[in-house]
Amino acid sequence: MNKRERVVGESRIKVRNADETPKRWRTYLLMGVCLTLLVSGFFFAGRQHFSSMDYGMKNSKLRNEIIKLEAEKLRLVHTREVALSPGEIRKAAKKAGIIGTSDSTPVAQIASMTKEKAAPVAPNASSDSKPLIIKTAVVAPAKSDVQTAVLKTEKPARFVKKTTIAAE
Repeated sequence: MNKRERVVGESRIKVRNADETPKRWRTYLLMGVCLTLLVSGFFFAGRQHFSSMDYGMKNSKLRNEIIKLEAEKLRLVHTREVALSPGEIRKAAKKAGIIGTSDSTPVAQIASMTKEKAAPVAPNASSDSKPLIIKTAVVAPAKSDVQTAVLKTEKPARFVKKTTIAAE
């Protein structure tokens, strides 16, 4: 070995060379680096934990805001539907003066097949005058011996022939 031993009396003294000084400073340095990494890991984990809690609280607030906004949207859609209803439109037209307020009840008219114009029916019309319903055409059921064309759809793979029977 590189160590020299001197014998002084009965005890042995170990003498070391100058290049063989104790290298404990490397061990202390390694322990300090490991301790620093451990402490920084704890700080990093704590920071991650608290930032995730912060994001969770912000997310909860945003979810509540979404619920409130959806409720507001439903309220506004309902309000729009009510505002676009015919009754509300009539009220707004009366308020604006587009529709007159007097005799705003609808007037029924008799439809006629002749060339004369339809006459308005008064609400208090008497039954002594002309009848309200005038029969202008005769309608009878079709003859039973006349048959219409029947399409056969039993075989969809083939072409369907249309057959018609002419009425005499």
